[in-house]
Formats: sequence, C-alpha cells, structure tokens
Amino acid sequence: MGNQQAKIRRRAYRRPAIPQEDLWLAQHTFRLRNHLYTLLQRRGEGKFGSIWSCADGTGNYAAVKIFHLNRLQQQLTTTEIMKSFQTEIDLVCRIRETNDCVINILSFDYEAHRNIVLIAMELGDRSLTEYVRTLHELNSKQTDNFIPPKDRKEIWTQLVDICQILYQYNIVHRDLKPDSFIYMGNRLKLTDLGITTNDLSKSASCYTGRRRITVGTRFYSGPECITGQYLVTLKTDIWSLGAILYYLTYGMPPIYESHQPPSGRSQTPSLLIENILETCLVKNPNRRPSLQWIQKHPFTNTNAVA
Repeated sequence: MGNQQAKIRRRAYRRPAIPQEDLWLAQHTFRLRNHLYTLLQRRGEGKFGSIWSCADGTGNYAAVKIFHLNRLQQQLTTTEIMKSFQTEIDLVCRIRETNDCVINILSFDYEAHRNIVLIAMELGDRSLTEYVRTLHELNSKQTDNFIPPKDRKEIWTQLVDICQILYQYNIVHRDLKPDSFIYMGNRLKLTDLGITTNDLSKSASCYTGRRRITVGTRFYSGPECITGQYLVTLKTDIWSLGAILYYLTYGMPPIYESHQPPSGRSQTPSLLIENILETCLVKNPNRRPSLQWIQKHPFTNTNAVA
C-alpha cells in the first residue's frame, strides 16, 4: 500500500480551466480575521463557488473555499449569511473535539462589497475523485474491477465511519459525493457538513418536504433531493453511500438511478457489493437500510474485500 500511495502522490493532476469570472481570484490576497491568504491554484468548484490552494504568508499552505452569494436567486441579510456559516463552523469544532474526520477550519470572513464568504481550512493532499482516478490508471489492465478491491474496501470502511459521525449529530448532508472527501495522508476527511450549502440552496427558492428541491448533486444525492417526491431524512445519505460505492465499482455514478451496471458493463463479480448496491440504491428512502445494517454487513465488518 505504501509504494502505491507514493506513486499516487507523485502524479500530477490536470485542473479544470478557470472560468472567466474567476480569473481575478488567481494570486489575489485576502485578509481573513487578521491572516493573509494568497490564492494559488483553483482546486475545484461547487454550486456557489470554488476552492483554491493558498499560501498564508508564513510559509504554510491552506485551502480557501469561496462562496459567491450573488449567485443566489434571493438576497440574504448579512446576519442570515453569518449565522448559517457560523452554525456549520461551530459544529465542525464540536465534532473535532473527539474525531478529526472533518477538515479543520482555520478562519472565515464575509466581504460585503464583493458579496462573498471565504473559509480557510487545512489543505488536503488530493480529493477522493483524484485518488480513485489514479487507482484506476494504475489498475487499468484489470477488467473485473475499476480499482483494486482492497483499496475499494479501505475507502468504503472510512466512508461508513464518517457517516456514523454525521448520524451521531443528526446531520443529513444531502450532497455526499467523491468530491466531498479529501485525503490527509492515508486518512479520508469530509470537507463540509452540508449545512451551509443546504441553507443557501433553500434561499435560492429550494424547498424541503414534498415540494421540488434542488439541494445536492444529481445521481449522488438521493432522488428525493431532486424531485421532492419523498421527505429528506437520514436515509438520504444512505443513497449517497451506495452511489459512491457504485462509483468505486464502475467508475461513474448510477446515472439510471439504479443498482444495475452501466450500459455495456458487466455486473460486479462481488455478491457482497451487489447486495449493498441493490439495497441502498432504492428510490423510496423508506425501503433503504439503516446505517447499522451497513455497518454489520459482511463487506463492511469482515475481512472480505470483494
């Protein structure tokens, strides 16, 4: 495992081109609560902004997530904005008192004249998406498995452990996907709790309950997050767990919102994984298993890797 991890860390990743409206951010320096952060490289994007690697002026590196609030369809007051972010940050701090499965937040601030919120956090080595992509490249001659089974098993058990922490705090993330996780060394961490994004999405004319909402990422988020056909509950993230395992198995999310393999692909030879996918990827959340069921499943709590 050590040699393979070293190969992965040496790989260079091609970052997506910076959109025209974000070009001004490159090499821009922000002051967050008396700390300076200079943006260096755009690492990814989300519904309301982007995330950048940065230098803090003291020889250390961090990441800065930028939320462009002018992309909301409905204006929020400064108080509402700060309350939403402060709620998530406070909860991250509470969780980190006993568990470091969530990324550490260093500082945050709101720039009213640009209508953006900036959050500085520890810089990860690579996202889960990047890691899986590289594992696949190293495993490209193996036709039965998208990535090596032992790596898939290791990723899966860490994902289940992180979801257990969310459940302990009664958090429904709604938008768990490979890009929601980063590696710090060999340790997988969650980049956010979903609270702020959910609040901003609701402000953008999104609704909970049985009305149509658009919180989440299609295929990775439970279908109820997109259609509003069912209530969003703790079972929503069970779908996301299944969808990420599907991605680890087939290299893409379940685009037909089904546990069946992608068109033209053979079904996974692992009966244990097929059982989890078939049980979790059910459109009616009331028929999905509990997290306890997943924890006790042979694929999760035994030495089985396939």
